[in-house]
Amino acid sequence: MPAAVTPSDPQKQCVGANEFAVELRSGRNPVGAAIVLATNFLPTNQHVDVGVRAAFVDGVRYFAGIDYGDETYLFKRQDAVTHRATESDPLVQKHLLEPDQTIVTLNMGDDLAWFWSRVDLYLYTCNSPVGQSPWRASSVSVRLSPYWFSIFAVVAEILILYVWIGFALRKQDHTLASFLRALNPAQVSAGPDGKGSLSTFQTLAFSLSVAALITLLLLQTGTLVDLSGSILTLLGISGIGATIAKGTDSQRNTLSADNRAWLLRRGWIPMAKTVVDPSNATWRDFFTTDGVFDVYRYQSFIFGLVVIGGLIAAGVNQLSTFVVPNTILGIVGLSQVVYIGGKLVTPTNISDLNAAIAGLRTDEQKLKAAAVAKKQGQVASLAEAIPLIGQDVYDEYRQKARDVAAIFSDATGIIIADASLEPVII
Repeated sequence: MPAAVTPSDPQKQCVGANEFAVELRSGRNPVGAAIVLATNFLPTNQHVDVGVRAAFVDGVRYFAGIDYGDETYLFKRQDAVTHRATESDPLVQKHLLEPDQTIVTLNMGDDLAWFWSRVDLYLYTCNSPVGQSPWRASSVSVRLSPYWFSIFAVVAEILILYVWIGFALRKQDHTLASFLRALNPAQVSAGPDGKGSLSTFQTLAFSLSVAALITLLLLQTGTLVDLSGSILTLLGISGIGATIAKGTDSQRNTLSADNRAWLLRRGWIPMAKTVVDPSNATWRDFFTTDGVFDVYRYQSFIFGLVVIGGLIAAGVNQLSTFVVPNTILGIVGLSQVVYIGGKLVTPTNISDLNAAIAGLRTDEQKLKAAAVAKKQGQVASLAEAIPLIGQDVYDEYRQKARDVAAIFSDATGIIIADASLEPVII
């Protein structure tokens, strides 16, 4: 709480702080017009507009004071500026004031507030001549929000939210090393293929930035704010891009249902679903495609940082009016399109594997059909089928099965036993 202030120049205020408090608490002053606020809290460390439902009169200025109950603070003359309300003022746009009524802009120092303390705010005019006593004092009870404490609370919130992600994604060993690895942004945003996803990372970064600014506004003013269309569009672009990229990765890096069933029956893959380990995801994944530098990913990453910087620079008071230039939105959108298009056209090991397994399944069906046709009946075993179809045909199938198993092991890391390469005839 600041010390009580008594200006050295008597012309700068009606009275000193002590005389001001005595005058107001005596109840002898005429009650002024109602004070209106656009927020539930008065934010400090910035200029705040306070409305007075009284007609603006040229030459009449308002002074301001804060009463803490046991101590009074008077604003310096330059920290309380009176002006006429216009149609463009937020207080008028919110229908709290009429045009041509009075607005007093206060320069609120951060030392005025601590833990959202409740105070009485006074706006008053002076008797003429200046320097006599307060006149027509208006008052309102309000909480003052501390600026730097609000900043600290928001930073703590974002850290807790992010650390919670790492806590949720840590491995089951519950070690500190596992927890710290899970905090890597590349691992947090890893896709179904186990690599860092740029679109997911951008969506996470945009979401945390907007959440931080909205929380800061809530702590400073006690109100929520609308998001501008540009911010919603930006979140939509990154969100849709992340969703399509996830679907694309899932489609391109997942075995087909028929192939998966065939592999399950032959024991090539376990019955339990295998979870991709994202521990190998790195920052490099954000800027490369199949290990090669991708300039479009890098472009999307850079412009994402530029937009986040613009949001932070604009601050909480412009979330409802913040405009991302159409060219920037276009670049971000185009980068997402190229990024997703690159995923669609780039071949993967899983795509090759799907095709190879499908071919091997077809050959197996041909072997079975040939054996049944030769015998003109159901074959009892593989040993019975081999003389029917021919050793050369069987050896050719086995060689192809080895090739498919090699591709499978390269893509999944699972080694296939030689006994599992035999065709199933019955």
